[in-house]
Amino acid sequence: MPAHGAHWRRGALAALAALGLLTAAACSAGADGTPEITTRMVTPVGPSPTPTLPPGVSPTPLVPPELIVSTLEVYQAGAVLVSVTGDIIGGQVEFLGRKFPLTKGSQSQYTFVPVDTEDPPGTHRLTVDVRMPNGTRGTLEATVTVLATPWTVDYLEFTDEQTATLLDPQVVADELALLKSIYVKVTPVKLWSGPWLIPTQGALTARFGEQRSINGAPPSGHHGGTDIGAEEGTPVVATNSGTVVLARELRVRGNMVIIDHGGGLYSGYAHLSSIAVAEGDHVEAGQLIGAVGNTGLSTGAHLHWEMAAHGILLDALRFTDGTNGF
Repeated sequence: MPAHGAHWRRGALAALAALGLLTAAACSAGADGTPEITTRMVTPVGPSPTPTLPPGVSPTPLVPPELIVSTLEVYQAGAVLVSVTGDIIGGQVEFLGRKFPLTKGSQSQYTFVPVDTEDPPGTHRLTVDVRMPNGTRGTLEATVTVLATPWTVDYLEFTDEQTATLLDPQVVADELALLKSIYVKVTPVKLWSGPWLIPTQGALTARFGEQRSINGAPPSGHHGGTDIGAEEGTPVVATNSGTVVLARELRVRGNMVIIDHGGGLYSGYAHLSSIAVAEGDHVEAGQLIGAVGNTGLSTGAHLHWEMAAHGILLDALRFTDGTNGF
């Protein structure tokens, strides 16, 4: 699968217009001359008190927002890191009909915009609405292209006992509902920093998104994680820093740890033979959280590694190989 490097595009907003004027500016243009990032600011209508300053003191101007997107081309099951710098107090990103709140980071407000496995390939508009301390609202826009991912097919065989218990539709649905209830929560604090780590050493045995044929049935669905085969007991570490929000045994995923990285982003580690952390613990990138195992619905010792943003499962390897632009 070809990898695309980062395409960083920046768009600086025009200075705020006085007296309620509307300002529009094209900040970056594509090859055909059409704007790739555009901005619009609107100052609230109505009288406002004239500020009183000591003689010789000038008002401090607001720093206009600047939009930064990690890439303008993203694969299905990838993510775009969207950041807004400048004097803003909040906002949200809209892409493919979904809305995601911005989270305050150390240098910007940001969010990871997820692309689902079945989202349509093609060019789509990404819109960011921001709020400034003086009541001004701004709109920033970028054009992002979703690239199709060719999904592989894996053929799996399970025993009658595994099929009757762990593959029971209600068992699977209940577990997915539990995970969904965790993955949709947004902790409005940035808990991660720096690069993302591959959590264990071993061979890649199953890619995210591949379709599964169970006991000869037609392929269906998409694998919700990345499988890394390794000997039982091989250390598993946190891909980045965050708070442990789940550390317990599940029916299908076996012993599992989930880490909240803040801003609606989570990582999950399943089929562990042992768990080395507890719910509520803060962990650092590279910290031991468990060991590779064969618990739950598993045909051999391996780590099932998940990443999810705003409730949408993503290809974890794209957080480490540069194809998301970060």
